[in-house]
Amino acid sequence: MLELNFDLRELTTRAAFYREFAGQSGCPPTFGHNLDALWDWLTGGMALPATLRLQHYAAHQADLAPVLALLEEAAQSLEGELQLIVE
Repeated sequence: MLELNFDLRELTTRAAFYREFAGQSGCPPTFGHNLDALWDWLTGGMALPATLRLQHYAAHQADLAPVLALLEEAAQSLEGELQLIVE
């Protein structure tokens, strides 16, 4: 099982999150660093099952809200293959 951990005290922008996500999840170099690319990789390219843990989310809630919404939707559509933990 793939486990991805993101400490959002260190990843303060969406761009920083995308870079870290790409590195941890094994995205190809062509990963687009945007919501569409994130969706495509989560639902069609990334090894599953996987767990994504977002630590200290409240610190950057405004900038990362669209990312969290997409992650929640992906977790729902993947029916248990993607677990999302927000702390």
